[in-house]
Amino acid sequence: MNSKVYHKIGIFFTLTFLCAVGIEAAPKFSYSYLDEAVKEFESKNSTSSVVLMEMDSGKVEYIYRPEIAVSKKLPPGSLVKTFSALTLLKYKDRLRFSPEKKVLCKGRFYPKENLTPTKSDLNTFHLPQDENGKEYLRCSLAKGHGEMDLRSALVHSCNVYFLTSASSDPDLFYSKLYEDWSLGKSTRSRLDSYLEPSDTNFTSISSLRKVAASIGEGGLLLSPLKISQLYSSIWKEGPRLSPYWAVSQEPVRSEENPYSRKDLRWIISVLSEVPKTGTLRDVHSSEKEDLEILGGKTGTGTKFMHKYETHGWAVLSFRKDRKSYVLTVFVDNGSGGNQAKSLAAILLDKIDSKTKDSAIKSGK
Repeated sequence: MNSKVYHKIGIFFTLTFLCAVGIEAAPKFSYSYLDEAVKEFESKNSTSSVVLMEMDSGKVEYIYRPEIAVSKKLPPGSLVKTFSALTLLKYKDRLRFSPEKKVLCKGRFYPKENLTPTKSDLNTFHLPQDENGKEYLRCSLAKGHGEMDLRSALVHSCNVYFLTSASSDPDLFYSKLYEDWSLGKSTRSRLDSYLEPSDTNFTSISSLRKVAASIGEGGLLLSPLKISQLYSSIWKEGPRLSPYWAVSQEPVRSEENPYSRKDLRWIISVLSEVPKTGTLRDVHSSEKEDLEILGGKTGTGTKFMHKYETHGWAVLSFRKDRKSYVLTVFVDNGSGGNQAKSLAAILLDKIDSKTKDSAIKSGK
């Protein structure tokens, strides 16, 4: 038996062992009935992962494919625009930023001379050229959004707005985005036996990638669990909590929230518009009173070093049975506005239907 065969056998038994450990470690969730819905979705689309977290405690109430949700870091795309918005608001004086000032979006962001793409940038970004040979980054709408202020740019996910705003001082913007959101750190989760990726230090990257970080591009990588933790801290206006799933465990603070209540509440009000008029509109019927959507955001992240392939994301907050939750959906080979939104809608309908069935059986 040659070395290649031994190597393949070794990989097989390693993967088998890891899967067995994962199955034993994950608890039996009350939302495990969602598994079949996700599997059916995957059969028609691609590999997906889901995290459902209770906001006030940080308890993970449901997770699908924890080997992805906990252990992998992926490009989050436009989900980062919420973080960028809060960063711009907090440092508006130093960044010479005003949330009321409008930026004209014609569908293209042309990098200035100080943002000239490096060789690495050309391998990372899809940079089409216009009729004059000038390279640019595309917006989410090919023809542009027109005039955008911060509120409208976040609701309608305008790339040009955030790229323009971050380009006023790429170094300052990126350093504050990276540090305040702890983008290089894990969530300090307690989800045995799944391990989070190791912490990373602030890295030296090109100015264009620092600006592109404002829209979640350029190599920025976050896990679905990290997204859940950060968005939860926004909606509950509180500290970042260490995710856990064991009944015997208690909430533990991982980090404080560095943003003011005023800015957080403003952002929350903007995110509440996304399911009504933005990229998550009609994700769930507002007529259903058992489950109330509080807000959300979609994202389409470009796979790092695969500039023509994308991941799909959706994150939203909802209230059910007097508790508030964050639902994070990741779809490989997808987009936020299509596949990820579709899976989120399916899961919300399943949760809502289950709630109604339970209420009927209990005679409420």
